[in-house]
Amino acid sequence: MTTPLNILILGGVGAQNSHVAKELAVAGHKVRILTRDTQKRGARELAAWPGIEIVQGDTYDEETLEAALKGIQSVYVNTNGFAIGERSEIYWSIRIYEIAYWAGVKHFVYSTLPYVSRRSGFNPKFRVPFVDGKAKFAEYLKSQPTNPMNWSLIESGPYAEDNLYRRPPTYDERTGEWVWRIYLGEGGCYPLVDLPDFAWFARYIHEHPEEFRGDLLSVGIKHTSGKELAEALTATTGKPSRYVPLTKEEFLQDAPPIKIGAAHSPGYDDPTLWTAQQMFLHWSTVWIDSVGNTGLWTRDYERLDKLKPDRIKTVAEWMKSVGYDPEKPKHLVNTGMTVAGVGEVFLWGEDGSEQDKD
Repeated sequence: MTTPLNILILGGVGAQNSHVAKELAVAGHKVRILTRDTQKRGARELAAWPGIEIVQGDTYDEETLEAALKGIQSVYVNTNGFAIGERSEIYWSIRIYEIAYWAGVKHFVYSTLPYVSRRSGFNPKFRVPFVDGKAKFAEYLKSQPTNPMNWSLIESGPYAEDNLYRRPPTYDERTGEWVWRIYLGEGGCYPLVDLPDFAWFARYIHEHPEEFRGDLLSVGIKHTSGKELAEALTATTGKPSRYVPLTKEEFLQDAPPIKIGAAHSPGYDDPTLWTAQQMFLHWSTVWIDSVGNTGLWTRDYERLDKLKPDRIKTVAEWMKSVGYDPEKPKHLVNTGMTVAGVGEVFLWGEDGSEQDKD
């Protein structure tokens, strides 16, 4: 059995961090999570788990970080560029790294995203500030030594649990089909992530620091086109389905032209904190270019298979694993977003109850 670790998770109690915390706790590790509001539903649910300690505090405050890092051997960092903007995300990621180094942490694990902006030759249409912020810090981290504090990177992507429930197919009474209307173009692909598997890989990295010394692991299921989504739905449920790509104009009508985040967040007034409309348009434009595993967003699926042969490999496997049914809509995750000027966004839980988000 792996020696239990004292692990600090930074970035709140949203979808990714919640899954990682539970996976670590079940494996016997002691997990501390820093969140601004310990009374939110997500925080209270995690606090009930054996081995998880919820601590009130702001991830973007130096004194709070110094206190939270006491006695910590390994730290998992998932900063929220949606809420604080690219400039603040880069600054605070560096400061978190420096404070963790000073505090004597042995292993620094950072949740990142691919540097698609650079891969495109810095084409403005592929620039996504919350993606670039994480990726630019990852480049900084690659320049740092791995002693006395080791570092590792784990690369995420759009969560299947969020995207396929938040953008489900709709029923066409005329044809009797379930129609996926998504801004993916004719051949674009979702680089989806299954959150339980992602959490497994995050735990594996914490438990095998030497194997991932100064290394990056990109996690996800097979790149999935709109046509493949429709085929998977039919294969797993027997319901006829087809894909119709949204136009850019249709997509913009669904995305609010206001900021994601709260006015008290660092960087809220910074121009690198874009509106939801701007960010998701560019985010989706990256996917449109990611045809198969050959575009701006690629992964080493063979490596993932070697590490976890029973991982979720396709969207059809994911649908089967969660019992996906468009006639029974539900949300499985809290995404951690707040819409400025509106307040917190609420998602529907499996039981139909409202779920808050951090």
